[in-house]
Amino acid sequence: MKNKYLRFVAVASVLSLSLLAFSCKSTEPAEEPAPAASEPVVQEETVLVSTDPSEWSENVFASADQHGYFFTTPEIGQYSMIEGEFKKSGGYEQSGFGFVFGYTADDEGWLADYLRFEITTAGQYSAYACRGSTYIDLVESNNENTAYRYESSAIKGGYDSVNKLKVERTGEKDYTLYINGSKVVSFTAPDGFSNSDGVMAFFSVGKADQEQFPDKPVRVTYRVTDSAITDRGLNEK
Repeated sequence: MKNKYLRFVAVASVLSLSLLAFSCKSTEPAEEPAPAASEPVVQEETVLVSTDPSEWSENVFASADQHGYFFTTPEIGQYSMIEGEFKKSGGYEQSGFGFVFGYTADDEGWLADYLRFEITTAGQYSAYACRGSTYIDLVESNNENTAYRYESSAIKGGYDSVNKLKVERTGEKDYTLYINGSKVVSFTAPDGFSNSDGVMAFFSVGKADQEQFPDKPVRVTYRVTDSAITDRGLNEK
């Protein structure tokens, strides 16, 4: 079963704690409360301070000015394969978390494009490519400029469940994505995408009517469990 997802329209950048930040925000139609309904997830990305990615890192969001954004870690590294565990213990259940990868960023931190793989505590996942207001579903192609969420029995639903996500580049622009060891999709990145092997973790925050701040913050922890350094020379540090 698939659920209509989202379209983003704007990108901005800021500085935070001496680290470069990225942002992306959307304008969406009104949301239905049921998980199976059309779900606008208004999101932005920005940098968080993170320690050794092999150790559990907790990320907490409870401020009104964080509504409708998604937040990334600094770039974890340049990888042809990365696997990480994620656990969400609070926040709107339809707000996703996972990896962004294969992105293009300029010297000021603007993301021109990226690939994104995420899950929710409601047991859904999505994979799509984004450039400006263009969205390409990587699970099932469509002509609607829309990405969808898909239900998967591979996801351990509910809060405090640990799920392992894996992104593996299998060719120059080919990828396979896994959830808890189960392959969910293989795809070839669309033309103009997969311009680096950079990877970041990210965590979404719902809109004001979806979160219950400050009493119930968004709380997500993650760690990297396995990785392979890239063997190609894109965007080398």
